[in-house]
Amino acid sequence: MQERLGLATCFYAEPSAEKWRQAAAAGFTDAEIDVDGRQNAAAICQQAQQRYDELTAGGLRPSSLHLPFGDAWDISTEDAALSPQLLAGLETILRWARQQDIRLAVLHASFEPIPEARRSVRLALAKANLQRLAERAAKLDIRLAVEDLPRSCLGNCSAELEQLTQTGLVAGVCFDVNHLLKESHQAFVGRVGRYILTTHLSDYDRIDERHWFPGEGCIDWPALKQLLRQADYRGRWLFELNENAAPSLGRPFTPAELAARFNAY
Repeated sequence: MQERLGLATCFYAEPSAEKWRQAAAAGFTDAEIDVDGRQNAAAICQQAQQRYDELTAGGLRPSSLHLPFGDAWDISTEDAALSPQLLAGLETILRWARQQDIRLAVLHASFEPIPEARRSVRLALAKANLQRLAERAAKLDIRLAVEDLPRSCLGNCSAELEQLTQTGLVAGVCFDVNHLLKESHQAFVGRVGRYILTTHLSDYDRIDERHWFPGEGCIDWPALKQLLRQADYRGRWLFELNENAAPSLGRPFTPAELAARFNAY
């Protein structure tokens, strides 16, 4: 089976249309636009437009946007004055995405660390703000995909993603395969697989996130691909890693090498 392959724009530290043309020649068709969460919404839209222009000039389709994350964009914030501001900022970014016909936005449910004593409170706050944001996104015909996250972040297991997304009714899931530290891929997909909308693919050691080239870590890639196929996953097989993420190579790898490795599994 030939999968539809995608790359996050973090792949290149210094992206250009020519570099994306190389990715397109290697068989990649889609891209996810990453942005800098240290900027305000207006600056993020400007940066996203630059990435969009580079990608389209290079022959790739920007089919998703990764919404900013960090303290200023944490939808689980306990600062009552911050929530309306960050939701307004996220809506501004979503409006930009809709103008470019981008219909999928990936979202983090929190930043970190999340104190265990405040976890239930923060989950409730994130769930409420996700509902509000999803309602605004729906009016723009944009789907939200909440990403599974590592360590103490909210959404670090399938049970929390079920709670946050209301079992897929409010939002879908972005399956980052190198973020699961509390449960197996099989258990995760078995619980939320039916509403996985996109992937973030890379390898890791199950100790922490690594965002490595496939084969550098411990993921059984043929089993993972089969698992998603059995869950009737029909989205993009999108990679979130950078060109220097193959320690054993000791050099940057190319999109062609990445596609060849993945397709060989």
